[in-house]
Amino acid sequence: MTTRRDFLKISGLLSGACFLPGILSAIPAETQAKLPHFGIITGNTAGKWLEENPRKALKELAALGYRDLEFGGDFGMGVPALKTFLKECKLRPVAGPTSMNAMHDTQQLMKDIKACQELGQEYIVCYWPWTDGGENKTLDDWKKVADNLNKGGAICKKEGLKLLTHNHDIEFRLTEGQLPFDTLVPALDPELVNVELDLYWVNKGNQSPETFIRKYPGRFPIFHVKDMDKTPGRGFAYVGEGCIDFPSIFRLNKTAGVKHFIVEHDNPENPELCVKTAARYLSGLKF
Repeated sequence: MTTRRDFLKISGLLSGACFLPGILSAIPAETQAKLPHFGIITGNTAGKWLEENPRKALKELAALGYRDLEFGGDFGMGVPALKTFLKECKLRPVAGPTSMNAMHDTQQLMKDIKACQELGQEYIVCYWPWTDGGENKTLDDWKKVADNLNKGGAICKKEGLKLLTHNHDIEFRLTEGQLPFDTLVPALDPELVNVELDLYWVNKGNQSPETFIRKYPGRFPIFHVKDMDKTPGRGFAYVGEGCIDFPSIFRLNKTAGVKHFIVEHDNPENPELCVKTAARYLSGLKF
């Protein structure tokens, strides 16, 4: 049972880790900027809506204003046909998947690289830094993660791809008096590995994305634009309907070095509504 003290504690975390949109957003209209473009990671965010009719859904994504796609596979269309279709829709394949297992298995990594190369993707993303659940790790373990990513990144660079690691909240759980993110990022060679910064998970870890953008400028070529709901559980929300202050973050785009803004929701109840809500919000957003 949640006590009043527990509720106040949770509320305090909410107020410190998730800012209500607009509170920090008041700047003169003539100096406001807009996103140059935005995209979507299709696998979880578009879900069954895209799977049921890929051609129709991809056309609609383009009509909604999406330009960049992060995905793996070919939507059942075959790579050559998919590339032609995406070009017709003016959609760009930007990033594809890999894994920490592949950092230990060159054959698997080369397979992942080839899949990205065939689609013309620029980035390849390791979505989880561990080969297990990632619990009870030391800072030395995080240094080993960086070593493995640097080795994989060297192979990716040789093959013409840029390796990124994707954060969750585990990087922001205090370990030996320090945040693992502050061990990991400085140990990554910026010529070989950078970070796909998931804005939701930084907030879930009770931290501010702005802090790390300023601390590690130029290290974040892709943002995962994911929103947080306003409940004590701080779950996922459709982008624009939650409490993350995207304008405050986006004002640091140049500092971050961000080139792509990728909408994500891990498990939307209504994928079509999810992608439409996010597109409507980002299309009209000024910051």
